Amino acid sequence: MGKGRTLVRGTLLLALSGLALRGLGVWFQSFLAGRVGAEGMGLLQLVLTVGGFAGTLGSAGVRVAALQLTARAWGRGDRPGVAAALFACLRYGLLVSAAVGAGLILLAGPLSRTLLREPRTALALRTLGLLLPLPILTGVLRACFTACGRVKTLVGVDLGERLVCAALTLLLLAGAGENPALVCGAVVAGSYGAAAFSFCVLFRLMMRSLPRRGELPPVARRAVPLGLNDALRSGLGTVEQFLIPHGLEKNGSRHTALAAYGTVSGMVFPVLWFPAELIFSLCELLVSELARLLAKKEHRRLRRLVRKSLVLTGTYALAVGSALWLGGGLLGQALFHSAQAGRYLRIFAPMVLFLYLDAVVDGLQKGLGQQLHLVRYNSFTNVIDVAGLWLLLPPFGLAGYVFTYCLSHLVNFFLSLRRLLLVAAQPDLCEK
Repeated sequence: MGKGRTLVRGTLLLALSGLALRGLGVWFQSFLAGRVGAEGMGLLQLVLTVGGFAGTLGSAGVRVAALQLTARAWGRGDRPGVAAALFACLRYGLLVSAAVGAGLILLAGPLSRTLLREPRTALALRTLGLLLPLPILTGVLRACFTACGRVKTLVGVDLGERLVCAALTLLLLAGAGENPALVCGAVVAGSYGAAAFSFCVLFRLMMRSLPRRGELPPVARRAVPLGLNDALRSGLGTVEQFLIPHGLEKNGSRHTALAAYGTVSGMVFPVLWFPAELIFSLCELLVSELARLLAKKEHRRLRRLVRKSLVLTGTYALAVGSALWLGGGLLGQALFHSAQAGRYLRIFAPMVLFLYLDAVVDGLQKGLGQQLHLVRYNSFTNVIDVAGLWLLLPPFGLAGYVFTYCLSHLVNFFLSLRRLLLVAAQPDLCEK
């Protein structure tokens, strides 16, 4: 009972702070939309798409590996083991992220000209490559704090980072003027540079509380399957994001395509995923909690936790989806002064049930060690995405994108849910 209350308190605490921070993020998206317009938002989303893929390659599965390793050591009461897991994950993350960042700096020019077809993004890509290790190493520290139950500390540090991010970004934007290249560079520098604040604070706090580290565990064995899953999914997702403006351009002009892409990616999705912070917070804690239950072979509690997580997530998602369907038009006008944004919020609202459930199912599977199965399902459904966008965007425009998005996410959800129910019923499969 005590563990259950701790999990609920931790989830609520992370969720409340996350909702506040995401609310600030949505407000900032609204501010940027007013500053650069829908086309500028599309340009920025292209940069952030590359940033997302680079971050996935640079982390190479280390964050979830850090959650699992530190949670198991903490559950055994092995504090030197926690320190060893932390240092091993930091070393692994630094080596991989520095290599990926260097590659991004060197390839920024060709990528901006050929892949993005927007030379104005080169400066932002170089800035992104330079700062890439900061959020990845900070993510490792956050995973360690989460696994050790130090959620309150994370809340305070996350709030400080977001304030630093907002201040730094606004300061850089003041000097960027109306130049789209400088605006994109300023947003990237503010977002990624603020991670230095969190890294310094969390590292100092962790060093004060941990003893001398023990023997370093093998991180790559756990991280590489996760990294492959994330890289495959993110790589295909990046291709999808590039196909969207390209396919929409065939259905209209380049300006119209970037504006439509900016509306969906930069306006609709931030609002759609804003209430999901509760789900992401739950997933963050479920990975470490399920790892502890597996280590202790508490299979009955494990199954009960899986069942409750699905029921609560489904109930919450139904409420959120209904609210977005009823109030999507008002939100689009209030936040972005865009009737089109409101219209697409209502279109995507029924998918909230499956999107939120899919997020928690993925989190549960990671906690149960089902990384290789996630690789298969995500790769398969991302291929569906790429094929659907390639075939349907030119003739049908955004309608083709909506259909492809819904189809691929539904397929992914049902495949993942089937595997989750199987391993929850037979915990001996969790390590296979």
